[in-house]
Amino acid sequence: MTPPREWKIGTHEVRFEPPNTLSVKIRGDIRVDEAGQLIDLCAELGDREPFYLIADMSEIGAIPSEARGFAARKIRPEWYRGVIYVGAGFVAKAAVKSLSVVFYLAGKYTADVEFVATPEEAPAALARQRAKHNARVAPGNMS
Repeated sequence: MTPPREWKIGTHEVRFEPPNTLSVKIRGDIRVDEAGQLIDLCAELGDREPFYLIADMSEIGAIPSEARGFAARKIRPEWYRGVIYVGAGFVAKAAVKSLSVVFYLAGKYTADVEFVATPEEAPAALARQRAKHNARVAPGNMS
C-alpha cells in the first residue's frame, strides 16, 4: 500500500491520500511560484490517473492576477475526477464557477465540483463524488 505523501509549499500544506485524493490547505496569499509548484504537483498526479481534489480555501489570502492567469493557462481539467472547495468565499466561488463553465463548454471538463462550508463536510462530499463516478463507470452502464 502506498503511504500518504505530504508537501509544504510556502505557507500551504498539501497531502496525497492513496488511492486518489489530494488535499490542499491554502493559507494566505498565493504567489506565482507557489501556484506553479501546486500545478506541477497536480500535473504529476493527474498525468498518472485523475484524482479528487479537496481545496480548503477558508484561510486564503490574495491571488494576484499573474497567479490566476498562470493557473488558468496551465491547469488541465482532465487531471480531476472531482473537486471540493472548502470555505470558499463569494469571489472564489465566482472565479471557480466561471472557469468550470469555460472548460465544460469546451468539452474538457467532466469532473464534479462541489462547495462545502467546513472541512468536516468534505468527507461526505468526497463520498458523494466517488459514488457518482462509480455509477457512471459501472459495468453495463452506458452513460
